[in-house]
Amino acid sequence: MDSRQATLLDQTIRPHLPLEYPEYPRKSELGWIPENAAMVPGAHLVYFPSHETELQLSPDGYHADEAPPDPFCQRVWAGGLIKLNTANPLRVSSLSSQTKYVSNVTIKERMGADPLILVQLALEMDNQHGRSVTEYRNLAYMKPVELKRKIVRHNRDPDFSHVLTPTEIMLFRYSALSWNSHRIHYDALYAQNVEHHPGLLVHGPLTCTLLLQLLQTHMPAGMGLQSFDYRAVSPMYCQQKVTLNGRWMPDHSRSKTTDGTLLCELWATNNNGGLAMKGVATIVPLNAV
Repeated sequence: MDSRQATLLDQTIRPHLPLEYPEYPRKSELGWIPENAAMVPGAHLVYFPSHETELQLSPDGYHADEAPPDPFCQRVWAGGLIKLNTANPLRVSSLSSQTKYVSNVTIKERMGADPLILVQLALEMDNQHGRSVTEYRNLAYMKPVELKRKIVRHNRDPDFSHVLTPTEIMLFRYSALSWNSHRIHYDALYAQNVEHHPGLLVHGPLTCTLLLQLLQTHMPAGMGLQSFDYRAVSPMYCQQKVTLNGRWMPDHSRSKTTDGTLLCELWATNNNGGLAMKGVATIVPLNAV
């Protein structure tokens, strides 16, 4: 788990996060995050890059081995579930491995529209002490279509929030770190003319990571993230305002369950106030196994 990668991720997202976002220790000589520091939630998404060459990718620049055959070639990140072992986190400079496989494929019929092909990937990450992260990633594939941006309102008031504007540089750097060559994130002409978006799309995993870092900014002392179950509702675009939100559950209360578990609803809204991503984070005492 390369220290430079963790440091570059921090440099990519920190300028867009609240000033209260926790500082992480740095090596004095190089400014890198030092060995053995626990990875921030979502950092695993910029590790374990694909080994595919450009010729092995789909025309949209993404992994061909995860995609169904034509004509289901337009892809969106639909959400997922991230489960973290708080007793054994991934750590900077540790030797770690990832096993990835297709765990489920479902055809979703839709009234008045072509079906969706839902592909679920399972990703299991281990270090020398055993399992650290288990992720279930949901991808939706469809026939090429002019996507309509639906506006879904969220009827909850946040306990904390933060506004940012994703930039081309932020998206480029995240694409490079995650080795993500999906053209909708960096090729504006492709995004507009082929997939009919108004501009470059913000990565689903980047939105997920930003929400988790907002939570880190407001994390109660002695607690840590155990899981995040989330769903992408609609896309967000470069140079358009994004609002990150959090709400303690039950409403406006930090009361914990008998085992100390705390739930927090996280969601992101686009520049029209429409819901873009939502999920529930489970937080546990750090001494819980």
